[in-house]
Amino acid sequence: MNTILVPVDFSPASRNAAVYAAELAKLLHTRLLLFHAYMLPTPISEVPYAMITVDNLQKENEDNLKREADWLHNQYGLEVERLVRIGIASDEIKTITKEREIGLIVLGMKGAGGFDKIIGSTTTNVARKVKIPVLVIPHDAAYKPIQHITYASDFTYKTSIQLFYPLLELTRAYQAKIHILYVRQSHGGNTEQELTGRRSNEIIFEGIEHEYAIIEESSVNHGISMYLQQQASELLVMVAHKHTFLERVFSKNHTTSMAYETHVPLLILQDKD
Repeated sequence: MNTILVPVDFSPASRNAAVYAAELAKLLHTRLLLFHAYMLPTPISEVPYAMITVDNLQKENEDNLKREADWLHNQYGLEVERLVRIGIASDEIKTITKEREIGLIVLGMKGAGGFDKIIGSTTTNVARKVKIPVLVIPHDAAYKPIQHITYASDFTYKTSIQLFYPLLELTRAYQAKIHILYVRQSHGGNTEQELTGRRSNEIIFEGIEHEYAIIEESSVNHGISMYLQQQASELLVMVAHKHTFLERVFSKNHTTSMAYETHVPLLILQDKD
């Protein structure tokens, strides 16, 4: 993992995510890049005034981001890079992932206003658009060293082991245990699909301490929430398959809503190639 990208909007949720990212960067010996995007105000006067406004906005945002970077440096001893751009945050973040070797994006999720307020937000749009892992940190999820990871597996899809490299890196760094959770939405067990899924996961998590948990529940969201109430985990992991599974999440279904409902940091692995 080369660089961790942290989009910043100077909110408490953003600061919380930056703290989490700094802890990861320190553990994994990676670089930290803070990024802020802002939009220009709608022109209402002549160009000279507009240009002064742009200059002032750029300096104000650069100063604010420098304060965030300096605070993280003082707290964690990290060298923190900064980047400020004009534009829509999710679009600019996607561009940065093409320009630089970004291994992970860490985003804060605000809790005020309910899940309807989250849909269409920067967090959701970034998770839709990029092809690299996204770690969503709920606003009330304080950093804790990771001991238990719940991977909500969908045994339907065949995924390459390369997709799981970021998860394996985290697991080894923390010496954590993986709990592979499958929410069975119909009665009956040991189907060919489940057996195939187990074989695939045995290859992926070879050498990693792991165990399986299969529960029957008509709602995937509810099943995951119930499991996390029984098995405390510091991280929830899900895979976004193109046009399926986590794609449906962003239509008020499984994925980003899980971070909101469970208050557990959510790592989204992107299977979109």
